[in-house]
Amino acid sequence: MPDYNQKLEDLLDHHLIANEELRKKQELGGIGYLLNGNMCLGIYEDYLVARVGKSLADTIINQPGIEPYLPGKSDFEEFILVAEGIYTHTEALQKFIDQSLKYTAQLPPQTHDG
Repeated sequence: MPDYNQKLEDLLDHHLIANEELRKKQELGGIGYLLNGNMCLGIYEDYLVARVGKSLADTIINQPGIEPYLPGKSDFEEFILVAEGIYTHTEALQKFIDQSLKYTAQLPPQTHDG
């Protein structure tokens, strides 16, 4: 059994099914959704991982239900963890999805070997 929230995976799959640019793969003990090779969204345990950019992340990480992803690791300052109490609201989930797609689409494409 996976160590991440499969109900969240079903929710994300439902919201992202029409987006043919995203690729889903196992990442860091959970699931990652990649856009042009860049991690965009993901699932870590019971959290939604959203790549929203450092500026927005710095602004919202102190709000209830939002935490930094891998605090202290500068490579992950663009990411936040969103608690289940927030992402189970359809409009909130869609906002995080939209923001993550918008931000990640601006990044240069990555190629990963392996």
